[in-house]
Amino acid sequence: MELKTQLQFELTEFLGERETDRMPAIGNYDYWLLLMEYFLAKSDLFEIHCFNEETETIEDLTSHLPGLFDTNEKQGMTIFSGLLTLDIAEFLMTQHVSRKKKLKWFSVFLSKEEQHIFSSEHWGTEFFVPDITEEDLLFIKHVAPDDARFNQYT
Repeated sequence: MELKTQLQFELTEFLGERETDRMPAIGNYDYWLLLMEYFLAKSDLFEIHCFNEETETIEDLTSHLPGLFDTNEKQGMTIFSGLLTLDIAEFLMTQHVSRKKKLKWFSVFLSKEEQHIFSSEHWGTEFFVPDITEEDLLFIKHVAPDDARFNQYT
């Protein structure tokens, strides 16, 4: 059995001081958009996690994409999941920043044929790729902010 190489990477510098204010020190999410575009193209399922008190974000999702996903509540989180449609991918790419200029979603998980392939967590500051290829790694290192810390393991 071949061991898979996994990658966890995260930003180390933030504009916000509190855990809930985690925003990249570079002040934008350009890297996030590039990562999402890359992994959305390889995905057919999605899952988005928001804290239940993030009512504006939850309302935004439900009003813009009615009937395109399942909704569940678990451990203080509202979880949206389903097939990754063009409308959902476009929404993720164009409606990702709140009025406070922060990434809207606590976590975004992408899968292909029910196998997890990518996650963006802690408002786009921590990432995981469970079966990374050399091509994936080169792309990620090219687009990730300079302060990103990489951890590869098998």
